[in-house]
Amino acid sequence: MREDILEFLMNRRSIRSFQKKDVDNELLKKLIYVANHAPNSMNREPWKFIIIRDDKTKEELSKLHKGASHLLLAPVNIAVVGEPEVSPDTWMVDVVNATMYFVLSAYAVGLGVGWVAAYENETAKKILGIPKEKVLVTLLSLGYPDPEYKPKPKAVKSPEEVMLYEKWS
Repeated sequence: MREDILEFLMNRRSIRSFQKKDVDNELLKKLIYVANHAPNSMNREPWKFIIIRDDKTKEELSKLHKGASHLLLAPVNIAVVGEPEVSPDTWMVDVVNATMYFVLSAYAVGLGVGWVAAYENETAKKILGIPKEKVLVTLLSLGYPDPEYKPKPKAVKSPEEVMLYEKWS
C-alpha cells in the first residue's frame, strides 16, 4: 500500500496567498498534460483551460464574490471550461476529474491552488469571452504558496458518516 500517496492526498490544502514569483509556461503545459490523462468518457477530453495572467482581468474576476479575492493575489488564474457538446452525457464529471488532476499535479510540483466556486457565472463568462454553449466550471488561483500562509486545518466526516451498504438506507 502506498501510504505516502494517501498522505499526499490528505495534506493538500487550498492556498489563497502566493509569492510574487511567476509560473513558467512550460510547467503549466506539463500540468495540463497531466490533467489530460484524467479519466473521461471515451477519452473525449471535453475541457479547455484558459490561462489568465493579465492583472486587469484577474482584478475583475477577484470581484465576482467574496470567495474570489485570492484570484488577484495569484500570478496565474485558470478558468476551467466544459464543452457539453463534446461529451453530452459525462462532460461534468470528466471536467471535474481533469481539474482534480491539475490541482493535484500542481501540488506535487510545489504550487498552490485556490478553487473558486464559479459555476456558470455569467459575469466571468463575459469577462473571459466564453461562448454561451460552453460551461465555466471553476476558476483557480495558481502560484507558489506564500511561506507565511497557514491554511486552516481540515475537518472531515468519518467514513461511517458517509458510507452506506448495498442501498440508500
